[in-house]
Amino acid sequence: MRLVVNEPGLFIGTRGGMITVYKERKKILEVSISKINLISFLTRGASISSALIRLLSKHSIPIIFYSSYGTPLALCRGFTSGSILLRKAQYKAQNSEVGVDLAKCFATGKLMNQRSLLSSMAKNRALTNPSLAKELYENSKSIKGKIEEIFKVEGEKTEDVRSEIMRIEAEAAQIYWESVSKALSKVIIFPGRRKKFEHPDDPVNVALNYLYSILAGECWLALEVCGLDPYAGFLHVDSSRRPALAMDLMEEFRQPVVDRVVFKAVFERKLDNAVDKDGRLKKDARFTLYKDYAERMKSKLTFLNRSLPIQDHILLQARRISEHIMERGKYSPFTP
Repeated sequence: MRLVVNEPGLFIGTRGGMITVYKERKKILEVSISKINLISFLTRGASISSALIRLLSKHSIPIIFYSSYGTPLALCRGFTSGSILLRKAQYKAQNSEVGVDLAKCFATGKLMNQRSLLSSMAKNRALTNPSLAKELYENSKSIKGKIEEIFKVEGEKTEDVRSEIMRIEAEAAQIYWESVSKALSKVIIFPGRRKKFEHPDDPVNVALNYLYSILAGECWLALEVCGLDPYAGFLHVDSSRRPALAMDLMEEFRQPVVDRVVFKAVFERKLDNAVDKDGRLKKDARFTLYKDYAERMKSKLTFLNRSLPIQDHILLQARRISEHIMERGKYSPFTP
């Protein structure tokens, strides 16, 4: 269970080995530390005791601090043991076919899940809107063609294949987001996908960008736990400003987690009037979306014959990246 701190003025401490939450000096929550696996701070103005930080570090429970845009700002966790051999192998893999395989897996995983989501949308509209259902189904088949194109890309190192894979992925994204726009059009105006740096002010893009940032933080944490360097990627180019490997890992989780949560929120009218005049999610909308996101992360999906919560699959996929890099196993993209 994750503890979400979303209100200024809260004090998070510990007493008798229990995690306690106080508001205006009145205890509003007391929970056993054994039931918590992550604490997320989504707000400013809350505080946490050093005694609790020591206790959380002892039990390897991380704390993540997010900005109001969902950007992970800081990660607090105990020291981990050295992983120098793994990291050396990770850097070496960027210049070998081991890294090429991973770049292809991250991209094809994303496209497979886009195709799956469009197929699901088509199935749900087969009776109510047959023409749209047919179009969505045809577009899902077009994305399947893009997956096959990625498999045919050849190169000896990631630099040889990255731009071509990205080009094919962008073509698939255009098909996917145009389809999503049509599927949502009866409920909300979605002008097409706009990333954070494009400063969108429509609720769908603002919500997507917020939860993608949260998801990136979760992937970042999983990679850190496994001893990998989050900044050394295979599909995404290395950058000191962006954790490229976290961006790689989150590709295959975008659709099963964030897209499904946001699209469901649209149809449940949770995004009506959710954005303020500055193009940011209002406080209540942020908390509602995060609550739905957290519930989705707890839901069980079956992958490689294991039925587990999605949050556990993220950690296992990070471990499988390690095994692939050390050439002790073959990585398969998360496609439940």
